[in-house]
Amino acid sequence: MTSRLALLLVAAATASAHAESLLAGDARPSSTSHSWDGRLGMLLGGADVGDADGFSVGVSAGAGYRLGDATLRGLFDYYKVGDSDRHGRGTRLGGALRYSFANLGTEGGVGVDFWGEAGLGYEHVAWLTGGVLDRPSGEAAFGFEVTGRGDRDRDGRRHYVGYFMAFRSLVGEAPAMAGPATCGGPCTKATQPSRTDISMFFELGLNWGH
Repeated sequence: MTSRLALLLVAAATASAHAESLLAGDARPSSTSHSWDGRLGMLLGGADVGDADGFSVGVSAGAGYRLGDATLRGLFDYYKVGDSDRHGRGTRLGGALRYSFANLGTEGGVGVDFWGEAGLGYEHVAWLTGGVLDRPSGEAAFGFEVTGRGDRDRDGRRHYVGYFMAFRSLVGEAPAMAGPATCGGPCTKATQPSRTDISMFFELGLNWGH
């Protein structure tokens, strides 16, 4: 009888402590956390469109849903294209899958996240003197972000705000260029210029979410 009474008292105390923690808003995260993420950034680098490549600056925006270490993201980019003689603007819409391969300070007030991502999109280039180019493009990126987090709410989520830095590369196919095969340098065989365009950007900005 005495042992049964002790077990009942322990169970009651445990239940009471659990109820008090819930009332106090001390919710714990689930085994697989999830959150919404938004970000706004600036692009600096080089845009490659056929034989027109040069310094580029632009803006980027994104929204995503994170489940555990994976994030499904929607992307928007707007940037300058061209060289010293030709000028235009590029607009890109796309999607990407991001994976976080290292997390530091996940339960603290400040966290650091290292990630890589890959995705697909569609690019629209409009030249200022006339003409447009539409094409699909691929994307690869890696970067990190530093965020400050608030206390958990009743659902176990935490609001956060921070900044991020990343290196992004966009890969697309240029239109075929008219003209004979050539050698751009010492070679054993003349060929047409490569149609693979690779644009590289350094991206930095702010991110927030919950």
